[in-house]
Amino acid sequence: MRNRLLTTLAAVALLAACSSDRPSSSDTSTTSIVPGETTAPGDTTPGSTAPSTTQPVTTEPATTAPATVAPTTEPCPAVGDAAAKGSTDPLLMSSLVGADIRAGSHPCFERVVIELQGTGEFPGWAAEYVDDPVRLGESDEFVSIEGTATLLVRMGMWMQDMEGEGYQGESDLFPTLVQHVLEMRMTENWEGMTIWAIGLDDEYPFTVTVLHAPERLVIDFQTGI
Repeated sequence: MRNRLLTTLAAVALLAACSSDRPSSSDTSTTSIVPGETTAPGDTTPGSTAPSTTQPVTTEPATTAPATVAPTTEPCPAVGDAAAKGSTDPLLMSSLVGADIRAGSHPCFERVVIELQGTGEFPGWAAEYVDDPVRLGESDEFVSIEGTATLLVRMGMWMQDMEGEGYQGESDLFPTLVQHVLEMRMTENWEGMTIWAIGLDDEYPFTVTVLHAPERLVIDFQTGI
């Protein structure tokens, strides 16, 4: 048994001596070029490898992000003007009363809607730009409206009548869903006449449209180009 162990150890020692005569793999240098990069002459010397300045190449499959198409935008049509506007009979009185006033945004315009309720024909109306400050009703009190331009919209109806029927909202509003309509203030609701002052950050061309079901007056300010 002891002789067999000595024979085995001698064989292992002989094998190790033979292996030490073979050149090491570290003695052979290679220069790898990352795809997309080149090595200029003189960058490396024989037997050396230039230090890599790029991230190691991985074998993971390349992924391609889905192609996206940029949305195309068309120029806004030129509509309306800044001139005063009104119905055929701006003083026509109506038994309709106010229901709501609101503002909304569109890429080409911002809109103010005065909605009515009840029965009766549509009231007369007029809209025009005026200078600040504006008068509050029939009083001697004047107020400045937010912005640099103010459009007065007058309608021949009560926003809220003497019995409290009609509009139940605030009389001074600062809408948040628009950028150019800054304030909407009811400056008069007296003797069957309602006036709203609309403050804007500039004097824009505008249009006025009467729509039905429900009855409403729509003012569009061309804020886009």
